[in-house]
Amino acid sequence: MKSFDASVRYALIIFLATRILLSMWAILILALRPLPAEPDEALRPYLGQNELRNGASGLLLGPWQRFDTMRYLSIANSGYEGVENSVFPPLYPMTIRTIGWIFERIMPVSSGNLLAAIIISNLAFLGSLILLYRITAQERDDSTAKRSVAYLAIFPTAFFLLAAYTESLFLLLALVAIWAARQDRFWPAGVAGLLASLTRLTGWVLVVPLGYEYARQKTFNWRLIRLDVIAITLPLLGALGFLVYRLLVGLPNIDLIYRTYWYQTTGIPGLDLITALRQMMAGGAAFRLFFDFFCAILLIVTTVVAFRRLGVTFGLYSTMLLLFMLLPVSELKPLYSFSRYTLVFYPTFILMAIAGRNPWANRLIAYPSIALYLYFSGQFFMWGWVA
Repeated sequence: MKSFDASVRYALIIFLATRILLSMWAILILALRPLPAEPDEALRPYLGQNELRNGASGLLLGPWQRFDTMRYLSIANSGYEGVENSVFPPLYPMTIRTIGWIFERIMPVSSGNLLAAIIISNLAFLGSLILLYRITAQERDDSTAKRSVAYLAIFPTAFFLLAAYTESLFLLLALVAIWAARQDRFWPAGVAGLLASLTRLTGWVLVVPLGYEYARQKTFNWRLIRLDVIAITLPLLGALGFLVYRLLVGLPNIDLIYRTYWYQTTGIPGLDLITALRQMMAGGAAFRLFFDFFCAILLIVTTVVAFRRLGVTFGLYSTMLLLFMLLPVSELKPLYSFSRYTLVFYPTFILMAIAGRNPWANRLIAYPSIALYLYFSGQFFMWGWVA
C-alpha cells in the first residue's frame, strides 16, 4: 500500500508540474510570437475546423490544435470521410466523440471534442506515470521508479503525452497489459492489448511479450495451458478487426495511403537509418532529424540491454515495437516521428533511471532533456513540425 501511495503521490506531482508549466509556456510563446491572422491550410491545416484564438479556450485549448490532433478531431466529427485519416484506428476518436458529446450538453463549450481529447490524453498520461512507477519499483526500487517517471515526463518530446495524440493512451494500455500479465491476470492483459491495438496498430506486437510471459509462468509446460491462453491473442485480433473493417467498407490499402500521403513504403528494417545518416552527412538536414537518429540509436541500445537488465518480457516488448517502427522507408522523411514514438518504450526509461543513479549521468540526462523539451514544445505551439 505504501508503494501504491508513493506512486500516486509522486506521479501526481510530476503530472501537475508539467501540465502547469506547459500551459504557461504555450501562452508565453504565442504571446511573443502570435500566429498570423490569415488562414493557411498548407502551413496550419485546421482541416475545416474552427481555430480557437479568443478567450479562455484560445489560451488553454488553442495551442493544442496542431497536426495529428486535427485528424483525430476530424475522425471524431465526420468518421473516415478523408481516406488519409483511415489509417488511424478508431478507439481514441470514438472516445473523444462520446465524451465531447457529453461535455457539449452539460457545459457552455463549443469545443467539447478538443477538450475531451486533451482530458483523455492527460488522464492517460497520469495513469502511465503511476503504472511506470509501480513497475519500476517492483523491478528495482522507489528511487529508480522516481527517476523513470521524471525522465519520461521531461523527455524532449514528452509534451505529446499531454497533447491530443494517442501516445499517452497507448502507453497506458501497454503498461496495463504487461503489468496485468506479470500478475498472472491474462484476461485483463489481453483486453488492454486489444484496446492498445485499436488505439495504434502497433498494439498487435503485445502478443509476443504476453505470449512469452504466459509460457514463462506455465514453466513452458504445455500441460499447464488453460483457457486464458486465448487472451494473449486479443491484441492481434484487435488489429485484424480494424483491417477487416477497412476492407469491408472499401477503404484503400494502408500501404497505398502511407505511400501517397506520408511518402513512406515498407522496406527492410534499418534502411531508414542509412538514409538519415546519409542526409545528415550531406549537410543541411533539420535538427529534428539528428534527434530522431539519436532516438533510434538509443532505442536499439536499450532494447538489447533490456533483455539482460530487465528480463525477456521487457526486451521482447521493445524489440517488436522497434522492428515495426523500422519497417517504413522514406527518402523524403526518414525516421519519421521517431522521437515521438520513443515515448512508448518504457523499458528505455527504466534503464535510463538505473543509469541515473550516477549523479553525472543524472545531470547528463536531465539538463539537455529539459532544454530540448522547451525548444520542441515551443516549435510545436508555433505550428513547427517536431515529430
